Amino acid sequence: MLGKKLAIDLGSSALRVHVRGEGISLAEPSLVAADADGRFLSFGIEALHRAQRGDVVLRRPIADGQVADAAALDALFALIVNRVAGRQRIFKPDVMVVVASSMNGPDRRAVMEVATHAGARTTYLIDAPLAAAIGAGLPVSGPDGHLVVHLGGSTSDIAVISREGAIASQCLVHGGGHLTARLQEHVERRSGVLLDESTAEEAKREVGSAVAPHEERVITLSGLDRRRAEPGEVTVSSTEVCVLAREHLRVAATAVDAVLADTPAALLADVRERGGMLTGGATRLRGTDRLLAAVTGLPMQTASDPENCATRGGAAAIENLDVLRRNFLYIR
Repeated sequence: MLGKKLAIDLGSSALRVHVRGEGISLAEPSLVAADADGRFLSFGIEALHRAQRGDVVLRRPIADGQVADAAALDALFALIVNRVAGRQRIFKPDVMVVVASSMNGPDRRAVMEVATHAGARTTYLIDAPLAAAIGAGLPVSGPDGHLVVHLGGSTSDIAVISREGAIASQCLVHGGGHLTARLQEHVERRSGVLLDESTAEEAKREVGSAVAPHEERVITLSGLDRRRAEPGEVTVSSTEVCVLAREHLRVAATAVDAVLADTPAALLADVRERGGMLTGGATRLRGTDRLLAAVTGLPMQTASDPENCATRGGAAAIENLDVLRRNFLYIR
């Protein structure tokens, strides 16, 4: 097979692209920039930079795991494929797209069609929990049950995987971005200072924790003081973030319990013995594994390089189609 093989983790907040032989070559926000005439010019970080200059409108192709803007999605795939496979292609690439397990049928068909329109020879879809399990190194082909808790920016995908498929699963419109929004709301309500998304993310990264920290930490942030309509500063403590994070993660813990309640007894015994594997970028919040373990009563382990598990799993899946084909939707 002479064409490239691409794995695209199509998240609502971020996208990642793995190219066979090159590794993960793109990790960008899931945004497309369009000018006043509706022409799509760029995506990801470049789109954000254009938006800061004020000459474009940002459009989000995927929201909450579903297709939100079909035209932007079509442009996004064209821009991705052109960048990683080149505009002048003798051989078309094969593409594996990782999607939220909750994505509906028409949207799945739309994703496959835009990938084909962008120049893919064959397009496959794989659900995020299965891709994440493969990328985390779990032996998904065997008869044992494995719990995967995939915490993304906009969705949380929880599943028990066995024999290359999800035996029980639940997908929530509830991800790390929702915690960021809660933090922004909390700070504005307390101080009147509005933080932009990237600044609130910085607070989560620097002082955030899902469990009580051994030592209180405080960060000073810059934002817009709405009361005075001028720049302002505000401090955020690790305790404040911790309270919000606990409330946020209890939603995922409840979903874990619901998935386990739908899991057959034999596989449930496997899960209770081994615990769960945490993947996805939102697992980077300190103490996430410890809080989920305490609430669910299961041991929890965070995968190595959790943000890239689903992308790596998609890349592995496209190399093992004969084994995994029954779990795919595909078009050629």
